[in-house]
Amino acid sequence: MTEKAVLRWKIEAVTLFFIVICISLSFYLAFLSFQTLDGTLRKQLVTFSASFLITGIAVFTALAVHLGIKKAFSRIEAVEEKETEY
Repeated sequence: MTEKAVLRWKIEAVTLFFIVICISLSFYLAFLSFQTLDGTLRKQLVTFSASFLITGIAVFTALAVHLGIKKAFSRIEAVEEKETEY
């Protein structure tokens, strides 16, 4: 494996870790909002929870688009290489 491929895997792993952290924090803060009695704190926790959930979903969507584009271009390059061989 080349250094470029290893770096790509590391970046994708860190991105997945970030997504898991955001979603976990979202559920934890939502759970805490049910436990608190103060209305203002409850609203803040729900707002933070929604923010982390939206951030996690947005980063996941960006990663999915990135991987889809990378896969599509790798197929195009493979087809081009086969055509140049003949």
